[in-house]
Amino acid sequence: MRSGCDGGCNVARNTIVKTTEESRAHPHASTATPVADSEGVNQAFQGSDSQYRLLFEGNPIPMWVFDRKTLHFLAVNQAAIRQYGYSEAQFLRMTIAEIRPAETVPDLMLDVARRRHGLQEPEVWKHCRKDGTIIDVEVVCHDLKFQESEAMLVAAYDVTARERAQEAAGQAEEKYRTIFDNAVVGIFQHTPDGRPANVNRAFARMHGYDSPEELLAQVTNAAAQLFVEPQRMMEVVTAAATQGIVRGAEVELYRKDRSRFWVIVNLRAVHDPAGKIVLFEGTAEDITNRKAAEAQVNFLAYHDALTGLPNRALFMDRLESALAGARRKSEKLAVLFLDLDRFKNINDSLGHSFGDQLLKVVAERLKESVREQDTVARVGGDEFLIMLSGADHAAEPALAARRLMNAMARPFVVQGHMLSTSSSIGVSVFPDHGQDGETLIKNADAAMYCAKDDGSNRVRVFADRMNRAAVAQLTLENDLRAALEAGEFFLVYQPQMEMATGTITGIEALLRWQHPVLGLVPPDRFIPIAEKSGLILPIGDWVLRTACAQILEWQRHALAVAPVSVNVSALQFRQEGFCSSIRRVLRESGLPASSLELELTESVLLSNADLMRPVLQELKDMGVALAIDDFGTGYSSLSYLKQFRFGKLKIDRSFIREVATSSDDAAITTAIIRMAKSLNMRVVAEGVENQAQMAFLQERGCDEIQGYYFSRPVAASDMGALLSSTLGQVLQADAAASAGVIQH
Repeated sequence: MRSGCDGGCNVARNTIVKTTEESRAHPHASTATPVADSEGVNQAFQGSDSQYRLLFEGNPIPMWVFDRKTLHFLAVNQAAIRQYGYSEAQFLRMTIAEIRPAETVPDLMLDVARRRHGLQEPEVWKHCRKDGTIIDVEVVCHDLKFQESEAMLVAAYDVTARERAQEAAGQAEEKYRTIFDNAVVGIFQHTPDGRPANVNRAFARMHGYDSPEELLAQVTNAAAQLFVEPQRMMEVVTAAATQGIVRGAEVELYRKDRSRFWVIVNLRAVHDPAGKIVLFEGTAEDITNRKAAEAQVNFLAYHDALTGLPNRALFMDRLESALAGARRKSEKLAVLFLDLDRFKNINDSLGHSFGDQLLKVVAERLKESVREQDTVARVGGDEFLIMLSGADHAAEPALAARRLMNAMARPFVVQGHMLSTSSSIGVSVFPDHGQDGETLIKNADAAMYCAKDDGSNRVRVFADRMNRAAVAQLTLENDLRAALEAGEFFLVYQPQMEMATGTITGIEALLRWQHPVLGLVPPDRFIPIAEKSGLILPIGDWVLRTACAQILEWQRHALAVAPVSVNVSALQFRQEGFCSSIRRVLRESGLPASSLELELTESVLLSNADLMRPVLQELKDMGVALAIDDFGTGYSSLSYLKQFRFGKLKIDRSFIREVATSSDDAAITTAIIRMAKSLNMRVVAEGVENQAQMAFLQERGCDEIQGYYFSRPVAASDMGALLSSTLGQVLQADAAASAGVIQH
């Protein structure tokens, strides 16, 4: 192997040239036969002058002369003796093959066999020291006549350190080239004028090119061809030129197909010895997915995840900006609070997935129904805020609300089903109903609740009295939270009478609230608040425990207690561990399961049939009786009656109220009774209040009645008296007397 000469090599070459010239100047200085020991060598050199000895023996470069035919050493200098560790006598008994590793000897023989004259180019060989150490030597040689033999004068300069350094440099270059080529991040170099000079595979593929060579051939101006904003590259390059290095710069780039992606760039300036920038080099890592995730997080921070509409935070931000503009221009601005009517029933009847799909369609319809400069936001389950900016006259917000309400009234198609719904909308106007966003929203909310209280599917513009009503509603909710702990709840009991015998066949436990200030609060006023706030869960548990304890008390007094029914809300029924809670209450009270009946509305049953089925089966396996309450008010088919097999069906009072005078109600009630009979279910008519209703139901074969005509709800002590009396005699006499004085 060949290697370039360094200073030592030049010294060796000069020495060989000089020594050869001296040898030729004294052709008779050697004898006819080669010497084999130190004495012979000395004799051979006796004809040489002192200059020759100085050049050869005293030269710091290891040198020797060998016979080209026999390869024996003919002469060695002190430097060679020091370098290889052999004595002069040992050298002169050896051949040059003996200082080579065995594997290099064939190459040595080929090299010696070549007939070459004059000074030879330097070559690097492996040599062995006496101690076995392998060294790299750069050999320079020249042919000459020595002792009448064809010989070669050799200078062997130790270049082991240099070779090791070159080898290490080569390995390092190879290592870094491998890292460069196979790095998972893009690595690049470009000239100060923006032309790519070197890129790795990752960088090329990042941009959609098959290879670095393809990118380098096609991209001549990185700023113009790769950067979405060319000036951005200039900004980063200028910063690197000024600061020396730039870290973490985010830039948007083009791929070969002109699609966009984001990278994070680290860039540094490379200077020549004079301090001039000759290159810029750096790394680029694709952060497109991270940027997309950040954008999604940012979007979700200000938008509703289900509908994609702005959320309350973004709505408030836009509202405050719009209010600032309205103040400067002395314009009006309106906030509309829209709530879907009876959405909870839809959710409970058809399932939450159906409800979610409906909300998406509602959101799209609302966006289509407003102007581009207006904002529609979802701020709750079925609650939406709409901001109408730049109202020209006072009536415009109410007209816009009416348009929105009409849009909501058109049928929706969800999951292949057509559904009609309605909405209630409250309106507040700046500056008439508030000077800031929070006040406008609060007042629009109050107006919306007023619209619902007036029968829903209405638009109401805020008035001061609405605020008072909203405050009263909030106060009632706060009072409700403390009512349970304060012992303000109590139960009353309403019996159910079997029409054929006049005996009590069932009792319904009904919740009442005795407010310390308001007095007796109607259930239809506080139960919806309890359900919406989640308070129905602890309240419902209290009702169940209290009813079970009362049943057990009646049984201890040897009263013939019919099963007592307790209403269960959808929220209670869907909570995890509901059956375990029922089982625990029965166990703790010691009450037989057959003494308890649970009343479930259609909305509970239809909310999730797959979830309901195992729960209902577990309740039936426990021995708890099950009844359907408020039948006829659901939103779905009647297939669940066949699926769940209830023991009792209660016709909602809304059908009984005019059953004796309305042909429609009469037809519906008759159909319900017949259907229930065909399914072997007992039928209870709720809200029976007069003889005409009683006669109609008796004629149609209704099994039981419940209502003021038979008995109004009574306290537990009065219910005990009823259970202990002979009802067939007492109640029939009381019924006619009380029919005309019932309070509704």
